[in-house]
Amino acid sequence: MKTEESTNFDCVKFMREARRKNYEATKHLSGREYDEYWRKFRQNDPVWQRWVARQNAVKQQTSDT
Repeated sequence: MKTEESTNFDCVKFMREARRKNYEATKHLSGREYDEYWRKFRQNDPVWQRWVARQNAVKQQTSDT
């Protein structure tokens, strides 16, 4: 069952806005600063942390078999 909210989500608009925000946040950074920015982002982002935990669990399962 679709809700009104899900039918109004514009994926392309969402991605373009995310890219614009990322660009604005990083356009002035040097190469090392850029790498550090994303390293800190990954350390603090809960979605990224769940993904890493899932990947580690999969690796652990495959190494146990």
